Amino acid sequence: MSVERKRRRKSMSLTGSVIGKPTESWLVNQERLITKSRESIPFPGVIWEESNWDVSVAYEHRTRGYKTDRPVQRIFFTQHAPKARVDGAPLSGAFGEVVKSLVCARHCQRGQTASSHMIFIRGTRYVFDALAHANHDISTLTGDDLDAASDALFKREAESSAYKVIGHIEEFADALDCNGICRIRLDWRCRRKKRPESMSHDRIEDAAPTAVANERLPKEEVIRAVGYLYLTIPSCASPYDPVSADRIMVLVATILVCTGLRIGEGLTLPAKAIIEAEDGSKCIRYARLKGRGDDVIVEWRTKPLLTATVTLVEDAVSELEGATRGAREVARLFLESGELLHSDSLKPELDVNDLIKVLGLKSRSVAQFLRYRKIPFYVIGRKLHVTRGALREGLKSDHWLYPMIPGSPKQRLELHDALCVTYAHQMHRGTKTTLMHAAKPISDQSARDFLTGRTGTANIFERYQIVDDDGQKIDAKSHGFRHFLNNLLDEGGAPDLVQTKWFGRKHAADTKAYQHLTYAQRASRVVAGILDGGIRGRIVDTVKVLPVEVARTFLEARIHAIHDVGPGMCFHDFQMVPCGRHLQCTCDCDEYIWVKEDQERAGDLKRQAASAYINLRTVQKREQNGGLVQPEWRGHLQIKYEQLMTQLSTLDFYEADLVRYIEEGHSDGQNDSGELEDQ
Repeated sequence: MSVERKRRRKSMSLTGSVIGKPTESWLVNQERLITKSRESIPFPGVIWEESNWDVSVAYEHRTRGYKTDRPVQRIFFTQHAPKARVDGAPLSGAFGEVVKSLVCARHCQRGQTASSHMIFIRGTRYVFDALAHANHDISTLTGDDLDAASDALFKREAESSAYKVIGHIEEFADALDCNGICRIRLDWRCRRKKRPESMSHDRIEDAAPTAVANERLPKEEVIRAVGYLYLTIPSCASPYDPVSADRIMVLVATILVCTGLRIGEGLTLPAKAIIEAEDGSKCIRYARLKGRGDDVIVEWRTKPLLTATVTLVEDAVSELEGATRGAREVARLFLESGELLHSDSLKPELDVNDLIKVLGLKSRSVAQFLRYRKIPFYVIGRKLHVTRGALREGLKSDHWLYPMIPGSPKQRLELHDALCVTYAHQMHRGTKTTLMHAAKPISDQSARDFLTGRTGTANIFERYQIVDDDGQKIDAKSHGFRHFLNNLLDEGGAPDLVQTKWFGRKHAADTKAYQHLTYAQRASRVVAGILDGGIRGRIVDTVKVLPVEVARTFLEARIHAIHDVGPGMCFHDFQMVPCGRHLQCTCDCDEYIWVKEDQERAGDLKRQAASAYINLRTVQKREQNGGLVQPEWRGHLQIKYEQLMTQLSTLDFYEADLVRYIEEGHSDGQNDSGELEDQ
């Protein structure tokens, strides 16, 4: 597959034709697309003709507990709004019908989130405006109209947001082509599409640390501030006391700092989170939730606790379990009975005094409390009265009715089995009365307010008047703790493979984004590795004969930058002169070095050694059959093969093992015809 085809495939979220094989008539195709989508709308309860769809029900089955603060999820099929907080006019005519149909199709095919659908619709708004000259007739759409839409997009929006939207305009054009909606095939791509430098980098093995990446790494003052709060904020406060919310959140932050869990993983920990491994070490059990927001597939994993953090994490988890026990009991009783206040002996009819006693309300707020929850009441003798059934039914709106993590019985996590559960409104820190009749998960918004704050809300560091060493205010992001801990492990020399596995990542390349060592720090680590005997290469033979201090000075003067080249590393300084041995690193290059017993590169080493072995045997056969073989080519292969096998020998992998590796079909050193691979 060509690079261009891969790029196009990556940009398309909606793939294939929705209507089957399109006909030659775009009018027939439009009608089939719209009719099919109207008959099978994947969003329960919405009315097709409306431009404002409430799609919350469609996402209930995959809503995780820590997303409780998310507003109602809606999709707006409207034009650009004339001003902020005012809905635009509906997307009219066949254009609007086609957009609705494609949103339904992309939801059925890929289960996109409501926010993703809205970015897609935002892209179509620019196309709608560009078609004003043709009365918004979608069948007349051309590549020039799409170019005009993209120009308007880049003028109106910031570079990073425009980059995201332009991909959805490309997806829209692809969908129109696949379903034969326009009179001509568009086959359109934006010529101005370029990944902004401000956005995160792709998976580049040797990406240099950037200013953006360093901003993700919190200062040590932030970590010390969390530790200070852990020791300062009192425990065992009443749930009605705002201090209880602060204590709960500092416990959560302490766990994140010590374990490197993502915020979603930390807020969905089970109540019994600490377990003991077979070797007696302590581990934390968590649900890996990183990935697309489709139907939730949970991967339950265990992570060994770092030795220095075992006691602290155990204490924090134990205290948090005790602080949330009451709320979890409320959740358990509701799951068993389907009712709130089920264990309380409520009278069939309750007056205002009963409500104050049961719900912990103030007398002046009872009527407002009932009206907000649409609980019917009546007045007898100037006193409010409600029935027991109406009260219990109305109070359900205060309670989280779903699991903390949805999914199959083996994957799901019920609310009462989760660690981070509090009474309703307890995390509002006094702005609302804590409701001990209902329970809710701690939301990620509560974590953001605690660490970062927002307009009108001071973060925990400001409220406790904690500043950094320069007297500047402190704020933090929960993901910064993950960066901080990963960087500590990297500075301590933990191999990339260990970092990747411990942090629960699927791709080793993702770990690079969490490593913030400068080139000088990397070079210093390599120098130490050479002197300690953990790194091999031609330069090692040179420094063996030198005194230690002289060897260190020589290496520090020689090695200024480190580049990952696959099977090993290169310390060539490209700022001084281009490399004369480009792509020939394993062929006796004096600037090539490699780590002894490097398990994380074992796969690449075996594949390359297998390729060199097969090519060498092919060369030998040609020589035996009288074929012409260049001696330089044979020598090149021999040197490369010996270098790779030298590295593999430190992993106790020798030529006999390599032959078995090839026979088992792991090698891709031959093409389909079995001929010598091009070099």
